[in-house]
Amino acid sequence: MAKGLALGLALLGTTLASGEAAAQRDPLGGQFGVIEVALSPAEAARDVDLMAESLGKLAPQRPGVVDTYVLTASFWNEPVFENEASQAAAILASRYDAADRTVVLSAGRGARAQRIFPQASPNNFNAALGRIAKVMDPKEDLLVVFVTSHGGQDGAVALQEQGRVGGALRPLHLRTSLQQAGIQTKLVIISACFSGHFILPFSNPDTVVLTAAAADKTSFGCEPSRDWTFFGDALFNHAMRGGDGVIAAFEQARGIISGWEGDMHGTWQAKPQSLRAREPEPLASNPQVAIGDNAMSVIAKAESYGNAVACAAHLSFALDRAKTGRPLKGLADANTLTSALSSATTRATTQGETRGRSAQDTARAIAASSTKALQLYQGQQDYVTAHATSCMGA
Repeated sequence: MAKGLALGLALLGTTLASGEAAAQRDPLGGQFGVIEVALSPAEAARDVDLMAESLGKLAPQRPGVVDTYVLTASFWNEPVFENEASQAAAILASRYDAADRTVVLSAGRGARAQRIFPQASPNNFNAALGRIAKVMDPKEDLLVVFVTSHGGQDGAVALQEQGRVGGALRPLHLRTSLQQAGIQTKLVIISACFSGHFILPFSNPDTVVLTAAAADKTSFGCEPSRDWTFFGDALFNHAMRGGDGVIAAFEQARGIISGWEGDMHGTWQAKPQSLRAREPEPLASNPQVAIGDNAMSVIAKAESYGNAVACAAHLSFALDRAKTGRPLKGLADANTLTSALSSATTRATTQGETRGRSAQDTARAIAASSTKALQLYQGQQDYVTAHATSCMGA
């Protein structure tokens, strides 16, 4: 994902290299910001409208309920990053019962594509944090922040709209913005090369942080034609669609990524030496995690309803397959599936009631998630089956 970052940061006067030389060329003195060419009046007005609409829809927190607020941002103006930010937001909103508490920001899809999300500018990013902080209870609720872009060797996440915006989000920038907003409990997810730089600054009891790569490693899958990066695809599109907790999902994602990267390395290794000499060896990205105990306690409460819904949905799909003579592997006993589905549905309904969701609301959520499992099954048979199997004893 480091490819092209030099262009994105050229406006800011930084380079891909880390160290004092790059810092001395930073006209912002290390502060969170960008060098920016103004939008046209019509574009600027539209961005204000989009931002006002997004923040105006945020529902207030409910006393006694662990509400989750989700902020996702694609900071590089290529389709893969906007796709990832928007689709991850939908999955997170479902998992954390946060459909009316989610904001998506984007650098766009390219110079000629009309914006459908507010600009992922530093001001809009901080405004979203500020508004979320105003409507949430920082002592009770959870914030999930997900950002996706290219990344530099010094841990900088690039902010780029080609020819118009150049800058970076560094770990200290994000930590400072969260502290200034007064947000306490956080799940921070960073999809970028060298994103392991975010681990140490966010290693505290009130934060769980997941990164796509170690501090000295690149990550993969950021070609503009893709719907997801490797990390986003494995974590959100595969692992987090099941009923396991976020750390279990992250470990599943690591295994998925390892397989994909192993295939990449095998392809590279099979090339003639003359070609390998011209291409960097695709080394394992080694995604990282830091777990704060206080944060995990809150996250477990925040995701319990969504996880129960996901389990009921996958078991419902498995039962339908068993009844029609097309069972998932190892899940052919309709009576056993019926019992497991009843238990999962009761758990989801009970969890929903504590969140103000009626039994009908929960039934609709289960049905929608089951339909999604059906849609995913053709391309993810093994993963959908594994999700259903893991829910049998939940």
